[in-house]
Amino acid sequence: MEPQSITVGKTQIRILPTVKGLVSESKMVEDEINSFEPELVALSIGPEEVTGTRDWDGEPYDMSRWEEVYGLSLRKLLGDNSVRLPPPSFVTAIKISDSKNIDVLGIDMDEESFTEAYTKNISFWNTMSRGRLEKSMAKKGIEGETPEAIAINMENSIRKISGFAKLEEQRVREMVNNLLSLTKEEPEKVTNVTN
Repeated sequence: MEPQSITVGKTQIRILPTVKGLVSESKMVEDEINSFEPELVALSIGPEEVTGTRDWDGEPYDMSRWEEVYGLSLRKLLGDNSVRLPPPSFVTAIKISDSKNIDVLGIDMDEESFTEAYTKNISFWNTMSRGRLEKSMAKKGIEGETPEAIAINMENSIRKISGFAKLEEQRVREMVNNLLSLTKEEPEKVTNVTN
């Protein structure tokens, strides 16, 4: 997927769609930030994840079974050295931004909001359905002949479970609202890195 630019009011936004975890995305993010020279970098992760990624100590990264199945599917397609956690696109965005004194903002839900939304939307049956889906995907992998197809198929699979579909819609709405609120503060250039 190619980066895209949009203008909202006086703010120019550069959207960098990346595939979560791909090592190869790091160079594109670095090049785009260096050439676009944003005043702010917005990441599609929560504020606590920005801090956690910035402060990551190199120790093994905790991941859910869902993330593990996703990573294994990408590794099967691209090889073991092609995928890392924390996601290289976010690590690079934070590192480059910090070196240039560019503010970095996580526009996804914070942990408290996510917990509330999860509790509100996800039933016991939704959890059981996700468990069965994870088990099936662990055996078969996530279908896709490209990293983008794997990411999209993973997203589409979880959205077939009603509670998770509502949760994902709420997260997307939160990110859009947070991104739009940044345009009201009128920075001239914002780079948004999404996975």
